[in-house]
Amino acid sequence: MPYGSHGDLIDHLHRKLGEAEQRKRDGARRMAALTQMKDQLSALSVTVSSPDRSVTVVAGAGGGVRSVRVSQDALDGSAIQLSSTITSTIHEAVAAAARQQAVIVQEALGEQSTVLESVLQTQAEAFGTTVADLKAKLADERPVVPPRPIDQGADFTEEDFLDERPEERPAQPAPRREAGDEDYIDPFADA
Repeated sequence: MPYGSHGDLIDHLHRKLGEAEQRKRDGARRMAALTQMKDQLSALSVTVSSPDRSVTVVAGAGGGVRSVRVSQDALDGSAIQLSSTITSTIHEAVAAAARQQAVIVQEALGEQSTVLESVLQTQAEAFGTTVADLKAKLADERPVVPPRPIDQGADFTEEDFLDERPEERPAQPAPRREAGDEDYIDPFADA
């Protein structure tokens, strides 16, 4: 036996147990960071407008274009000009979303990751700019994470917000909408 006494063996086992517990805590922190990253990526939304504000594009993670809005003033120009403005605004929105996505991933993975630097380098080459210019642009861009919707009809009177496992409760029915509500649309109004 390589250990001098039972005390040495017990000390060695305590150290190993402590190391295992530390790895478990580290793993839990990494899982929490990855879960947060997933939530942030699914909620990521970047809005970019053309310089003349005639076109606005909303893009999300993965380069998905969520919406394109064209102002009435944009229709006064030529179709070629409008097409060009829409295309360039989409490119900017997708690139901005990719940079924000890289920031979120970089924060989750930590300093050992080079994902942000890789994205900035690739975009600098693709857009004919510098990494420094993109970093400056990135400092002005902030990921927009929409707040979670608030259930206006929810009853929190008996909720214990400190309890890790809340009790299961039956779902509350949605509040009824009446014709007088400002956001109510009567589906039979024009019928």
